[in-house]
Amino acid sequence: MGTFKQFLSDQKLEPKTLVRLSSQLESRSEEDRKLAKQRSDKRRDKEKQGKPYAELGIGKPKSGRGVSVQQVNAALEDQPLPAKVRGKLVRAVNAVLSKKGGPPADFKSLFGEVPVRKGTAAKAS
Repeated sequence: MGTFKQFLSDQKLEPKTLVRLSSQLESRSEEDRKLAKQRSDKRRDKEKQGKPYAELGIGKPKSGRGVSVQQVNAALEDQPLPAKVRGKLVRAVNAVLSKKGGPPADFKSLFGEVPVRKGTAAKAS
């Protein structure tokens, strides 16, 4: 049994709960929509194009996408997952654990020694 699967069974967590909760946690709020609009306006403005977002005080909005059932199933089978998916899973698990009153989990306790899946390298032009 994999590390993630063992952790969920020990904590009595359902994969469906993680998918639902991740969707709620990662959904975009009105504040996130404003941040996305500010970032878009910054890219269009000739005067601000050279400045970084941090200098202008523009934060990063949420992605608006939670983890899918397939991603949770891949984690249960100890398949390599991208870092963003792992982060979303950790946030969802920690949200459930905080409601139960347990200590928060970290990457090592959830995924063990399973490597992070690397994407394809960008083509050099």
